[in-house]
Amino acid sequence: MKTRNIWSGWIVFCLLFAVWLTGCQTSNAPAGAADATTAEKRLSPQRVDIRGSIIMRRYNQGQVVLEIDGFPSQNTRYNRAYVLVLPTTQIIGPDGKSISLSELQQGQNVAVLLRSGGKGNLVGMGVARKMWVE
Repeated sequence: MKTRNIWSGWIVFCLLFAVWLTGCQTSNAPAGAADATTAEKRLSPQRVDIRGSIIMRRYNQGQVVLEIDGFPSQNTRYNRAYVLVLPTTQIIGPDGKSISLSELQQGQNVAVLLRSGGKGNLVGMGVARKMWVE
């Protein structure tokens, strides 16, 4: 009698667990927004210190200084930034894999998190913690 109750208890538990799992498959995105999010899929976080285009690149003794002209956005801190990119900086390419420092070129769109900042929201100066090529 006890084994029959244990088996029926397990069956009820498995059915309730299956119902609970299927009930959790909901989406937070509004209807029709699935195409918009897949078209502009980026790996960088939404809020970064600067997101823009590289307009100047200078190399000196294994370090690169980038001048980045930012795109106007509410999710960025600076309109322009001078960024020191060290060989230890993590640089993520558009495919999600790490790329080397030498692959950064003028005209590329990047998003950068800085270690130190500037004053106000016009010009930022700092060392890149993490960088995404978009």
